[in-house]
Amino acid sequence: MLTGYKYESIRILRSEDVIAWELLSTAEPHVDLEEHFGLMAVPEQKKHFFAQLSHATFSAEGEKYHLNATSSLLLETDFLERLCEETLYLDKLVIEITDLENMIESDPVRIFSLRKCIATLRQRGSEVWADDVTETILWKLFECAIHFDGIKIDKYTFWNGRKERNEFLQLAQCCTYLTNKLLIEGIETESDLALARASVAEFGQGYLWRNA
Repeated sequence: MLTGYKYESIRILRSEDVIAWELLSTAEPHVDLEEHFGLMAVPEQKKHFFAQLSHATFSAEGEKYHLNATSSLLLETDFLERLCEETLYLDKLVIEITDLENMIESDPVRIFSLRKCIATLRQRGSEVWADDVTETILWKLFECAIHFDGIKIDKYTFWNGRKERNEFLQLAQCCTYLTNKLLIEGIETESDLALARASVAEFGQGYLWRNA
């Protein structure tokens, strides 16, 4: 079902310079990747994550790599230990938590464990970002009181901002109460780029740069 990997550039919005890469999976045309990963059991998630990790070409002078992971994977007992064993350059790794809806509905004990895990990752040099943030999720993230190094605004939320510009700009501003690193996903056209640049976000990602 999965066919390999691809890299999507992450860029500074003003200059369009590449500052990092997100490592993503590719699949056969009939496969819905979001559904596929949503149904994947944690042991399979772990296998997939570390396969991706071995595929990334980390180096001391290279750009950072963003890899996706669920909160459940982060809480696996051997995850942190194995990550340290298999990554020479932890400071070049950014982990994006993809199951925010599941995470914010967790019980207090699990939230506490996640805070500890994320704090440990940050102490060891890695960044942890919140992926696919919407307005509803953002307010619940405040309640969780988990510190994130960065936030990615959900692409569908951004696309809605094409018509609801003020609401999108306000959401982007509110994200800065949690982090000073904000990325806009789903930039496909020059108009999208202009809208993203009108916000407080510093970074962007999307098909506009697929051939660059």
